[in-house]
Amino acid sequence: MPLSLPLHLAQRILIGVSEEEEISTVEETLEQVKTLGKVRVRGKMFDANNQTLTMLCECREAVDPTKVPPEVISLKEGSKWKIIVAEQETNSDLFTEKLDRFLRDEGKTLADVKRLCDPSTSWNSNPESIIRAVGDVLQSKPNESNLYRRFRIFSGVHPTPPGEDNLDSWLEQVKFMTDEYECSDKEKRRRIIESLKGPALEIIQAVRMSNPMANHMDYIQALESTFGTSESGEELYLTFRAMHQRQGECLSNFLLRLERSLNKVVQKGGLQVDEANKARLEQLIKGATESDFMLLQLGLRDKRSDPPTFLSLLKEIREEEEREAARQKLKKPAQRQYVHAVQVASETDSKDL
Repeated sequence: MPLSLPLHLAQRILIGVSEEEEISTVEETLEQVKTLGKVRVRGKMFDANNQTLTMLCECREAVDPTKVPPEVISLKEGSKWKIIVAEQETNSDLFTEKLDRFLRDEGKTLADVKRLCDPSTSWNSNPESIIRAVGDVLQSKPNESNLYRRFRIFSGVHPTPPGEDNLDSWLEQVKFMTDEYECSDKEKRRRIIESLKGPALEIIQAVRMSNPMANHMDYIQALESTFGTSESGEELYLTFRAMHQRQGECLSNFLLRLERSLNKVVQKGGLQVDEANKARLEQLIKGATESDFMLLQLGLRDKRSDPPTFLSLLKEIREEEEREAARQKLKKPAQRQYVHAVQVASETDSKDL
């Protein structure tokens, strides 16, 4: 049976306010309207179309919709807020639709509200139970801000200033963390925005103005296209195939450099995903000019027909590097001990002097 909100809930109001407005100011402003009485904000959601907040409020006293003004002026900013009161069935449906969107954006549903309503009363006859259930549902929602640590800073300035990430490092951590953790798109957008400054932040502001419905992946793609490389997948693949081990660089570090380059190639379409293992191994063998003996020890040339994955290859190489380090430590000769002879004059000789 589909859920619907009772018409009595028209006595509860929704208002559109700026993102910067404090909840205490909203409540104080609404309480200036005598017919509303004591007001408490029970929840809010961001309206991407109007770049404002829609708030769900509770009035302790019974409200006469005919005495509620269509607008109210903020005590702090002086801006006008529109008050929506559902007096007719169509408005009630609109209210229900907005509340449903609000709950879905917060990861909840109207069914969650219904479960928390007072079981001794009817769902359609107790608006006080419903409005309190909505508040309880929102308060039971985990704090997404604590789900993962803050992103590192990226500004798009070159060379990269101290304390900031370059684009590749920033994208690597943002893509991983936004994919790994389950939270609303709104929280992901907020996390991205708070990690940006300077030119990078200006790009996202432009994206929000041109497309208010943009999601977090739109933000990432805009930054990647603005500050990333303009090389095609084929050009990146040629760069990858020309990589060589640096002097003094261990094989595992060379593999990590290869992997970062290979990921860019795949993302740009220069290589199919199922071909990555083969290309990685071939370039490792070709470019490892400082580790011929280790390649022989690991038998990597014999694995070309069935190349290992990146993690398997990295594990094999690091284990071999640890064994080699242990062998080198055993080969070091023990330090020679030198005994210094000190001639001490006898007591008789001292008296003769």
